[in-house]
Amino acid sequence: MESRRIIAKPEQASLDFDSRNTYTVRRSSRARHLRITARHDTGIEVVVPKRMSLKHVEPFIRQHQPWIDQQIARLGLDQPIILPDTIHLQMTGEHWQVNYETGHTEHYRLKQRGNTITITGPDKELEACRDKLRQWLRKQAKQELPVQLTELGQQTGLSYQRVSIRTQRTRWGSCSSAGNLNLNDRLILLPKDLADYVMVHELCHTRHLNHSARFWQLVQFHIPDYRQLEKQLKDSRQYLPNWL
Repeated sequence: MESRRIIAKPEQASLDFDSRNTYTVRRSSRARHLRITARHDTGIEVVVPKRMSLKHVEPFIRQHQPWIDQQIARLGLDQPIILPDTIHLQMTGEHWQVNYETGHTEHYRLKQRGNTITITGPDKELEACRDKLRQWLRKQAKQELPVQLTELGQQTGLSYQRVSIRTQRTRWGSCSSAGNLNLNDRLILLPKDLADYVMVHELCHTRHLNHSARFWQLVQFHIPDYRQLEKQLKDSRQYLPNWL
């Protein structure tokens, strides 16, 4: 798929539907019609067919304004991004204190001591601090998720080849035909039962690389209340802070 990402100019994004007064336009060679998506991580995105003029975007957005307003409220996109004073890794049960210090340095640095994170930089610049926190979160996930996955593999008797921890926008996890697993680093922010469910779900794919009846029977064998967890997982974005 050919795509390019455009942050709409002010005159293109005159609608006051986003706290940042912008929306994202992405061209797609696969798209046949205009469509709008709303996600916690990407905000409001308009997908435009490859050869369609951008002049159709704003009228399309105005037409769907009520739906957009609902999604903005649901996802909290109208809330200002605030750097956290604490971070709760629900999967591990850990609480971290976050401090910000201004120092005589050109670069931002993050130090960890005990359960305290300290970010030092020339000032408390939002994007620079967010970047350091994302890097820290990914590091924690790479340490903790494989350990939990190994334990669940031993409990279920389901094995895998290797695991990669990534920041994924649309998936909590995936499994390849070779038995390699990908896990979203943000799983560490979910309650442990939800994070465990995602990992067991992917482990079951090492036996059935589909969502057939046999696959769901295997999932239910290991997690009898998986249907309830599936419902909770659909609303799992509530556990992700907006600084991500």
